[in-house]
Amino acid sequence: MTSSSLSVAHIVSSLEVGGAERFVIDLCYVQKVTLGIDACIVSFGKETDKLVPVCNKLGIKVFVVNGSRFKKLFTFYNVMKSYSIIHSHSPYPLKFLLPLFFLKKPKKLVYTRHGAHPFDHESWPKVHRMLKPYVDEMTFVSQEGSTVFQKHHGWSEKSISVIDNGVNLLNIKQTQHNADNVRLGSVGRMVELKHQICLLRATKHLPKKYQKKIEVNFFGDGPSKDVLTEFIEENLTDVTIYFHGMVSNRDDIYGVIDALVVTSETEGLSLAIMEAMAYGCLTIASNVGGNSRLVDHNINGWLFNYDDDKKLSEILIKLVDEKHLLNEMGEKAHLKIKENFSLETCANKYLKLYL
Repeated sequence: MTSSSLSVAHIVSSLEVGGAERFVIDLCYVQKVTLGIDACIVSFGKETDKLVPVCNKLGIKVFVVNGSRFKKLFTFYNVMKSYSIIHSHSPYPLKFLLPLFFLKKPKKLVYTRHGAHPFDHESWPKVHRMLKPYVDEMTFVSQEGSTVFQKHHGWSEKSISVIDNGVNLLNIKQTQHNADNVRLGSVGRMVELKHQICLLRATKHLPKKYQKKIEVNFFGDGPSKDVLTEFIEENLTDVTIYFHGMVSNRDDIYGVIDALVVTSETEGLSLAIMEAMAYGCLTIASNVGGNSRLVDHNINGWLFNYDDDKKLSEILIKLVDEKHLLNEMGEKAHLKIKENFSLETCANKYLKLYL
């Protein structure tokens, strides 16, 4: 079998802006253009999701699975008849599709986990036990994700791989960091797991003269936004902070910040970090998951212990005092991605699993 004879349907929970969703679009595009694979995306979200127009612009076919439960299952059944590989990037659609798999097993099912969350609560252990016979290949984007999953679900007899995410560097223009203030960026859904409140607490620790020299930009939305907004109103009225909402154009994110700040409790191999580094932005990140594989401490950014807002505050002070590091570390960040995390390499690794 050759790549040109393959057809792959990538499953996502939605096409709202998120790291895994971004990666799936990029992977799908490279598979189509470079490898000649008939690749599409199946979304369990809405036709109005922010990234649907991005897919349309790139010529990627999108099937939106919605409506009644029967309609959803019937729609996906037709997808399974047309595509030889079903590649799921989220556990949630697989949980929904289990009844269909009982009746008709996909020709080949690849299950990729993009995070390190164990999914060991409520019904998930049972769901994964029932799902195991239908999964042909299991992949993770970090060794931590694989280790955590094995600890809680024990799929040791399955074919399991760790495949690094990659970035398509073709259309990326490196950011030049010449602004008067240090422009910090936080990119991702506003949920407890991402713990963006840590960045605001660190900003509160800064002396007033440093607070005036930084700008905080939040890209994303979610249930934690109200908590962040309340904290700002009570503690940071003199700090320049912007909430940009869901932004689909990456140039409008990484082209207007100097440093990415990642405060998550867990991470796989963060696409937001990889994208920021590709644009030449240094990253300040919690030392969890795959973050240390990307961020070389004191070389292309800094690592700090999860929830250590005082240490994060110290790093921000250093960055304001030594602004030359923005371009120096940013260049090293770009080179790290260019030399180690290309999307073409990632796509070829998945191709080997498909064949």
